Amino acid sequence: MVYEFFKKYLFSQRAGAVVRRISWLTIIGLGISVASLVLVISVMTALNRSVEERTLSVEPHLTIELPGVSKVELLEVHPLALKLKLVSGNQVHAFEMQDIMLRTMDGHFGGAIARGLTPQGLDLILKRSQKANRRESTEQTLNMGEAEIIMGTDLAVSMGVFEGDQLIVVPLDTLLLPQTEVPKYEKVRVKRIVSTALAEVDSKNIFYIRGQALKKLEKSASRRVGLDVWLPEPKNVDLVKGQLQTFPEAQVQTWKEKNSALFLSLRIEKVVIGLFLTLASLIAGFSLVSVLVLLISQKRREIGILQAIGMSPNKVRSLFLKIGLLLAGCGLGGGLILGTAASLYIEFHPLNILPDIYYDSAVPAFVEWRFVIAIFLIGGVLAFLGSKFSSASAAVLGPTEALRARN
Repeated sequence: MVYEFFKKYLFSQRAGAVVRRISWLTIIGLGISVASLVLVISVMTALNRSVEERTLSVEPHLTIELPGVSKVELLEVHPLALKLKLVSGNQVHAFEMQDIMLRTMDGHFGGAIARGLTPQGLDLILKRSQKANRRESTEQTLNMGEAEIIMGTDLAVSMGVFEGDQLIVVPLDTLLLPQTEVPKYEKVRVKRIVSTALAEVDSKNIFYIRGQALKKLEKSASRRVGLDVWLPEPKNVDLVKGQLQTFPEAQVQTWKEKNSALFLSLRIEKVVIGLFLTLASLIAGFSLVSVLVLLISQKRREIGILQAIGMSPNKVRSLFLKIGLLLAGCGLGGGLILGTAASLYIEFHPLNILPDIYYDSAVPAFVEWRFVIAIFLIGGVLAFLGSKFSSASAAVLGPTEALRARN
């Protein structure tokens, strides 16, 4: 019965052009805004997950430095390192790192961070980055020779460097030397230029096998050593950090802390865009109140007839409440179905519409079902409140006054 009244009062020729058009605009506007909200949030969620995946593929889950320990040999036998190595699944690799200045044979300069790793540590980073970056070759670079480095692609492009080129590496602390003193430097050869699909790494880092390159810079003031720890489950990084509190001298930094600014900006962007799209949906939903108020004002005589044939005022109000819910359900349900279907299609068939200059040339999507259910529940509650408020005046007049009313 409700559907018959819904179709007759809102979409029939007798409903009137104004009511009919506003009803269609309500359904279409609400459906488009809700579908846009689901689709945009799904795309942004997938992009955020992609950034997190790329970060975890290259960044160690834990970075540990011990003040006072300046030799890698001492660090590898430290009780903290031995404790981490005893845990099954943990991969612990010592590293050395320092700030440097690069100079090409053509006279171009650029700043960088030199990271000296073990062959196993470098192999791990290459394998994980190649797994996250589908454009990268699966060939491994393990046969690093003396004075050979691996350079990030963005750094290489900015300096005009190609594979096989010679570079001069100078530590930054030599800039403070007097003019009469010759600074220490070392020549290296670019073995390979790689892309880790992480801009922070590709634009700043060079990698080399510890002990095979930059030997002359071992006493640089900016040089420091530490441990890179890779966990079998990166989400448990805070728990592992808490367990290391027995070593208060250790400076422990998690991958979340190291990239906190990046992830915070991504969350804020997602929240702000979601808020604007939600407001657009609410504005489209306000037309629901307009439709019901206009409908009730035009159907006074019909309301009087319904009351005259025995329908109680509560049932009249319930009838218009259900009409409002059905109208909102068409827009809300249609938008959810359309947005979810489009998101699922993009999730399984990413759109390759972006140029290759971006790390993510394909536009992905990931449907968060909790978010979809939340939209359905919140939208249903708001539709119920709007319909209840609008239908409250449906049976204010008695049958006699309603029959005498002029439409």
